Amino acid sequence: MAVATRDQPKVDARPEPRPRRPRVAPAQTRGRRLILGLVGMLILVAILEIVSRLGIVNEKFLPPFSSVVVAMVGLFGDPVFLVDVWSTIASWFFGITLSICIAVPLGVALGLSNVGYRASRSLIELIRPMPPVALIPLVILVLGQGLEMKLVIAVYAAIWPILFNTIYGVHGTDPKAKEMGKSFGLTPFAVTRRIVVPSAGPMIATGVRISSSIVLIVIITVELIAGGTTGLGAFIGRMRGLGDQVELVYAGILVAGLLGLAVNLLLGWLERRYFSWSRTRGGA
Repeated sequence: MAVATRDQPKVDARPEPRPRRPRVAPAQTRGRRLILGLVGMLILVAILEIVSRLGIVNEKFLPPFSSVVVAMVGLFGDPVFLVDVWSTIASWFFGITLSICIAVPLGVALGLSNVGYRASRSLIELIRPMPPVALIPLVILVLGQGLEMKLVIAVYAAIWPILFNTIYGVHGTDPKAKEMGKSFGLTPFAVTRRIVVPSAGPMIATGVRISSSIVLIVIITVELIAGGTTGLGAFIGRMRGLGDQVELVYAGILVAGLLGLAVNLLLGWLERRYFSWSRTRGGA
């Protein structure tokens, strides 16, 4: 250790504290992501338009994006198309609602029981990899080509993210919080309702948001493959069968994409609105 003399002033050997980075507000971060997303979409739209206009790709296979947008806007004046859109939206709503009603209570029950938690993992891993599309012939044979067929396949595909997130969220609840609830005289049901489920709420909400996109994709796929009478998938299949309605085929696909984007944005906003405390706690 250096000794200070009269001619040599004492030097502080401690390193200077690093300047703190200014924390970016969540609203600013979301704004930047939104701007970058819009820029990426505009670049993709410009590339599609240029590729088609220059004849790099035949317009019969890839019409200009501007023509697709015009065709899509015109579709909203067609009552038959509106019926197809509402049919898909209604099927999505019932599908995600049934998935929540089945997966959340089952996930809470399995997450609360250590034996059930361990025993269910192998069984779930055995059933889950089965592709939903493979069930279409069997479900059509049993239920026909109505709404029930779409709902069964959509629920089967969407139940797993909600179930897994619920199980892990419930199983990961702080044991001290549950013991504290019991010490205040809460019944096991009250502990589950007031402590366990709210604690697992953020993970459940994430599972619902993931499953909502799965439900929409599966429903449109089933409508397209199984040849349903109504729905966006059925509309795309009908236009594809005509052969000369390529713009309408892409317009239907664009509407499906916009529906998926709207659902994801809505559920993401609800997740931030009601579970922002979880993000704040995780980032502290």
